[in-house]
Amino acid sequence: MAESATTDLFKFIAIRPGQRVTEKETRYSVIRDPRVSNSDDEIRLTRIARHLSSQEGALSEWNQLDLSDLKQLEEGYRGILRHYEQLDTSDKLPDVKKLLLKHGITKILDGREEELLEKAWDALLIAESTGPDAGLRLETPMAALRTIHFVKLFDEDEEPQLNTILGALHARPAIPNAFHTAFSEFITQKSNTKMTEHSNHDPFMRGDRLRELATELHETERLLDAVRTAPTDTSPAVKETKTENLGEFSRSHFTLSSVPSLRSVLSDQLTSVQLGILDKLHVTEETPIFAASNLLEDHLSKLKEQSRELANDPEFQSYVKERRHPATDGNQNLLIDMQTADSNSVPDVDVSGRIVPLGIGDLKVVKQTLLQYVPGEVAHIENVLKGESKERKHRKLDRTETTLFTSEEETKENERDTQSTDRFELKREVEQTIKEDLSLKAGLTVTSSFGPVITTATGDLAYSTSKQESQKNSSNFAREVVDRSVSRVQIKTRIERTTKTLNEVEEINTHGVNNVQGKGHVIGIYRWVDKRYRAQIFNYGVRLLLEFIVPEPAAFFRAAQSHRHTVKVNAKPPEPFLNLSGGLLTVSDINETDYLKYMSRYNAAGVTPPPPEWTFTGVTLAKDIEVGKSMSMTSKELIVPEGYKLHSYSGTVTAVWKYHPKLTLQVGHDHYPILNKDPGKGQDIYNSTVGNPNEIKLITGSIPVSVAAYDVTSFGINVQGAYVRTKEHYDKWRIQTFEKIYTAYQALQAAYDQKVTEAEAATTENDIQGRNPAMNRVTEKTELKKLCITMMTGQHFQQFDAMSDPENQPEQHPEINVYEALNEGPIVQFFEQAFEWEQMTYLFYPYFWTRKKKWVSLNKISDPDPLFQQFLTAGHARVVVPVPMAYVDAVLYLLQSKETDLSKKIWRGGERPTLDSDLYVSITEEMRNQTDDIAGAKPEGAPWEFSLPTTLVWIQPDSSLPSFCVSLEDSNGEFNR
Repeated sequence: MAESATTDLFKFIAIRPGQRVTEKETRYSVIRDPRVSNSDDEIRLTRIARHLSSQEGALSEWNQLDLSDLKQLEEGYRGILRHYEQLDTSDKLPDVKKLLLKHGITKILDGREEELLEKAWDALLIAESTGPDAGLRLETPMAALRTIHFVKLFDEDEEPQLNTILGALHARPAIPNAFHTAFSEFITQKSNTKMTEHSNHDPFMRGDRLRELATELHETERLLDAVRTAPTDTSPAVKETKTENLGEFSRSHFTLSSVPSLRSVLSDQLTSVQLGILDKLHVTEETPIFAASNLLEDHLSKLKEQSRELANDPEFQSYVKERRHPATDGNQNLLIDMQTADSNSVPDVDVSGRIVPLGIGDLKVVKQTLLQYVPGEVAHIENVLKGESKERKHRKLDRTETTLFTSEEETKENERDTQSTDRFELKREVEQTIKEDLSLKAGLTVTSSFGPVITTATGDLAYSTSKQESQKNSSNFAREVVDRSVSRVQIKTRIERTTKTLNEVEEINTHGVNNVQGKGHVIGIYRWVDKRYRAQIFNYGVRLLLEFIVPEPAAFFRAAQSHRHTVKVNAKPPEPFLNLSGGLLTVSDINETDYLKYMSRYNAAGVTPPPPEWTFTGVTLAKDIEVGKSMSMTSKELIVPEGYKLHSYSGTVTAVWKYHPKLTLQVGHDHYPILNKDPGKGQDIYNSTVGNPNEIKLITGSIPVSVAAYDVTSFGINVQGAYVRTKEHYDKWRIQTFEKIYTAYQALQAAYDQKVTEAEAATTENDIQGRNPAMNRVTEKTELKKLCITMMTGQHFQQFDAMSDPENQPEQHPEINVYEALNEGPIVQFFEQAFEWEQMTYLFYPYFWTRKKKWVSLNKISDPDPLFQQFLTAGHARVVVPVPMAYVDAVLYLLQSKETDLSKKIWRGGERPTLDSDLYVSITEEMRNQTDDIAGAKPEGAPWEFSLPTTLVWIQPDSSLPSFCVSLEDSNGEFNR
């Protein structure tokens, strides 16, 4: 015979609602401060509260107290309490006066009762204010107050009852409302002051720094938007940088530019915050706009990384929302992501004083014990006539076929053929003829004969000179250039991805009944199966009851189960197709910084890097000219790349000239007189512009560059264009990248789905649907327990992280944070022991009490366990949690305390209970409470039996129809079946 199981059928509680009690009704159980009788006393208590609002001040006051008299009263109190606790209700009670005299109470209080009462109250208020470890300090003043309270009540009473005496000895002091209210206000003020001071030191977690980060993020995005739409300089400047003297010739250097600087273009639009950002990035008056754009892009990427770390910070999200503006480009994705993150993040809140106990009463639970399974009503009747044969075949085919194909092909040609012939001839002829005739005749005759000497001199001079010079210079320089350029660069890219997935699952069920050879009709009767139970009421005694109304109790369980497969699959599912903030990944999430993360996440192939925001091309013009001649030439090689627009350009000019040079450069519609040394002489160069001169438009295609010159021996001109990426080009890359990433995700998902299908097909057709009802009850209680703790504490378990996953350790090697574990342990122990979770009572409310967008999905949920289906589809749940009387004070302290640190709200702000404490629960007792839920319960009344229907079907062994003979009453007036 199978062993029967006992489970909860339902629970109910005989309670009384919370009511205001009078001083007379609580005369024995509550100790009141007699000093609170007028407004002057309340003012005095307010001053005391202000002084004690600092833990340091309260501890200082405590250390100065003389507790010798109070300790004597405590010692006498312990003796009296032990004496009465050893008595039974049938025992004779001792004389109160003799008992007080025996334990020394009479001597201590002799003439000093009011003095010691005031001293005990002061000590109690001081101890209460000393912080989390106040529990041990409270014992002495509380014992003294209970002693004096006992003396005042029973010193004159001739016939006190034992229960009344024990109640008085366990009476609780009531802290005056004036003190409690003032103390809480001062604590809150100091906490806010500390938080403000802390925010000045924490750069990204509080206050001003969070606001600064949100502002800087917003203003940087605005700056980038302004850069993309900034106008170009409509009057490019020509500047002569240097002129060199080369003898007969001169060489001049010029620059021209239409490239604006960011500060000059946006000078009238920049805010003080934006100017500060530019200063931080060292963007000066001379920084070109494209260089400033690159700096701002890098800066924005860093700000986004910092902001993602604060995605769940509600304060930062509020600042981001304040500064949001309509998104116009991919750079606005972060603000959209932040909005999504903010809507999914719920901050911790202060709920002190908001949870009010339902009352105190007897906890009664109806336990049900399964007795047997019995046949119920008829579910179906199958008739097969004599000689008849029936066959039913059920075929289920599930086929999925997916084919993905991607192909890209690009062909470009760039062929260049350049022929150049230079001839240089220089002839120099010099002819010089000099004729010079000099005729000189001179004579001298000397006659001498042994007598006087006779001298005769004669002379004749003729000089004739003739000079003839002829000089010829011939210089001839010829250059022939044949430049043939045909662009022919062949790039052939073919990306082909073919994914063909064929999933085919076929299930054929054949049912047949053959009565061809039968001797009679065949009748098959199918019966529903019912469960037969016995129920009994159990009384667990007096408890404090807390009531909670929690929304969507199964919300987390449903979310967790949506990622769980019931079959074992030898494959890992792909990561959900979500962006970095948890929302659905779309084209708008693809940007220059995040696309790599998505690409690596799904192993996407063929993803190209994003096109740069700025690109540059250039053209060169150079020629040698004969002096006195004019020339002109044009180049069309300044081609705007596809997907870009000309934003601005710059150039340099070097010219060698003589006499009266003229040189004009024309770029598109803009023309610049470079050289014009003597405008009054020589030939004029006539410039004519059709349309608007000196205007640079964001154009595509090619830009002609022309030059005209006169009296210029040679020149060299370099022109560089700066092109900005178009939004269409960027969006095209984003769409293509998204498609490749999504294709990769689909391939991974299809492969995983195939594995799941194969695993499901391998399972047997007799798989049991649903789960064990006992496990369902555990799930229900666990989820309700979690939500009730959140309602009591206002936190969402984010602080529980004693187990960590160090980055420098392997993935499967988590490590414990010892200090965090020591801090979390008492919190866990308190909530597990202070509430009787195993005895909680709950009721589920319909789906329409939750979010309307969930109505359809909740109505689609089905489960074989009816109660579990109510849990899965519930819009709200009502939960009543019992608290043992020993924990009443600790739980009430938890509910009323305004401490933000959860560790300071448990155990009345003190340490965990020790072996001699009433709050201590041994591990054996805790195990018994979790496994034996009838321990300590007393049955009430007589048990009764009942039946519950199931979805199981049973074939009746015979063909006779069931009959149910029911008499409404028997002779004893009881119902029969």
